Amino acid sequence: MIVRRDKPSTAAWLLRRLLLAGVCCAALTPTVPAADVVRIGSKNFTEQEILGELVAQLIERQTDLRVERTFGLGGTGVCHAALVTGELDIYVEYTGTALLNVLKTDPLSDRDEVFRIVAKAYREQFDLRWLPPMGFNNTYAITVRAGHADEHGWQTIGDLADVAGQLSAGFTAEFMERPDGYPGLRRAYGFDFGQTADLDPGLMYQALADGQVDVICAFATDGRIAAYKLKVLHDDRSFFPPYDAAPVIRHALLHDHPEIRDVLAVLAGTIDDRTMRRLNHTVDELKRTPAEVARNWIESRGAGSPHRTSGRADVPIDGTVGIWAMVAARRAELWQKVFEHLGLTALAMLIAILIGVPTGILIHRHRAAAPLVLSATEIMQTIPSLAMLAFLFAVYGILGATPAVTALVLYALLPIVVNTFTGLKELSPEIIEAADGVGMSGGQRLWMVELPLALPIIVAGIRTSTVWTVGIATLSTYIGAGGLGDFISRGLARNDPRLTLLGAVPAAVMAVILSLAIRLVERHLRQA
Repeated sequence: MIVRRDKPSTAAWLLRRLLLAGVCCAALTPTVPAADVVRIGSKNFTEQEILGELVAQLIERQTDLRVERTFGLGGTGVCHAALVTGELDIYVEYTGTALLNVLKTDPLSDRDEVFRIVAKAYREQFDLRWLPPMGFNNTYAITVRAGHADEHGWQTIGDLADVAGQLSAGFTAEFMERPDGYPGLRRAYGFDFGQTADLDPGLMYQALADGQVDVICAFATDGRIAAYKLKVLHDDRSFFPPYDAAPVIRHALLHDHPEIRDVLAVLAGTIDDRTMRRLNHTVDELKRTPAEVARNWIESRGAGSPHRTSGRADVPIDGTVGIWAMVAARRAELWQKVFEHLGLTALAMLIAILIGVPTGILIHRHRAAAPLVLSATEIMQTIPSLAMLAFLFAVYGILGATPAVTALVLYALLPIVVNTFTGLKELSPEIIEAADGVGMSGGQRLWMVELPLALPIIVAGIRTSTVWTVGIATLSTYIGAGGLGDFISRGLARNDPRLTLLGAVPAAVMAVILSLAIRLVERHLRQA
């Protein structure tokens, strides 16, 4: 039997190119001196992005510092942890959230006392500083349809006690778990709703208006309460603590740049509940961008001309224009997000291949280890993506690409390991015997015979992993890794299908193109 010796170059060539790509990616990653950058974060709902933009634009206008925005993060836990570890420098928090969700203390109703407690505790425990509150109280608000309330005579939360078991409630994921959320509400009022569902903050208002749920945990300053003709029920047992919004900032940043305190002083006590509702309504219903809304508010306050442009591609888009007009107006930002997404996918796949292929080879050579290794990679697939991202963020303590890429690698391993193992295992014994018969060593046989013949099956596994990775990478937005998931998250937060499609369609197209490209490679290898 003649053994072809021109095949090993294919496998070797692929591995060399992958290694070279990894080196190039690392070399091209920009580095910026931390002292010249202020990193501002926000949670994943409209009001938070507006407040984050207010802080960011004021600093850009009146200092020489460069601002990095990391908006749409997955909740209080991620934002607070990022602030403590120095991954963020500033974000706007609510006093009630800090009191109950971070400090784990009992609820209080006095606004000044709550602010005093959280400011003191944050200073002593975390070396963080609370700046003065902005003036509005975005408390949770148990909300129903106005017509439903009028029909049943509901005025207070307590009025729901007799019928709660017949009602369906839609709450945010945080509200479902927080002590100042549903668990505490049940204890305070002594009733449970018949059904509860976790809803994205941007979708729950529409779900209530459409009759898909009967009760939601609205935010008191949300403009959609009036827009959807909803009614806020009075908290007759004073369960919810005050939620005064205020910037929280790392003391180290204030020490190095004390001027930031004066720059942000313009926010203190200047935004009341009505104003915040109007700003939220302008984004959610009139479809203006948070950046535009923040800019208009700053200029209306006479906060000065921009010190310089931020380079941020957040283009104002009227709510009546279609998806193609949005694509045209945001094409620069769209390309940026496409390349971010492609970079996450490429780096994750590079690492997954460099780990997965050798692992498949190893368990092929040592069959006793195969069940354990394959089971471990299968278990990784059972862990929900958001849970994996949250866990890895807690492990690394940093936002961005590192935990995101780690998660993507873990999810990508299964098809690569399984296909490598299967491709090698299913080689004909006669081929192996022929290779041994011509005097090849184990290493020579692997590189010159086994891997080239198994390569089409291995590449099929890589193709499957690549498609999965493109999809899962959209969730990386919740830990600040960027990519097309940013558009999807913003679209969900604002109930704007155009923004959602702006992220979802390119991600789908990217998955199809990469799949077809790898399929062509796979077909070539099978025919060679």
